[in-house]
Amino acid sequence: MTAAEIRAYIDPMRPEFAEERSLILPALKYAQTEKGHLTLADLEAVAEATGLSTAYVESVASFYDRLYLEPTGRRVLSICVTLTCMLRGSDELMAHICEREGLGPHGGTSSDGAVTVQEAQCLGYCDRAPCLQVDAEVTQGPLSLDDADRLLEELRAAPAPERFWR
Repeated sequence: MTAAEIRAYIDPMRPEFAEERSLILPALKYAQTEKGHLTLADLEAVAEATGLSTAYVESVASFYDRLYLEPTGRRVLSICVTLTCMLRGSDELMAHICEREGLGPHGGTSSDGAVTVQEAQCLGYCDRAPCLQVDAEVTQGPLSLDDADRLLEELRAAPAPERFWR
């Protein structure tokens, strides 16, 4: 993604932000939509578009867990692992999904690049635990292991999103 594309996206937002540097998050989120993760070229384009240093942009990108500096799968599953979900079976859900996708116990990206599984802190679905979120959009719960299997099959069968808004 180019600095000009990022600038065209964030320029209409400028009046909404009290400080120019606050535009960095929407700029990073937008830059990530192209590939699902941020490359050094993307970070440099965001720096140019926002007038901030590449080092500062990278420090912000590396802080937020929904900004990815490494390639991700076509779909990202964030499984809540906080207390309420854990007490209702999120550990088993995480282990089941990771085993099914051939991943280590804390997630990762499947070998075919279809799915990235990661732990997440509270998704706000405590009354519907255990839960997970798909691509930082749709939160589902409570999920049984069979529900998780069906969801994975649906996600694998679905086409990749045009843009990766995560």
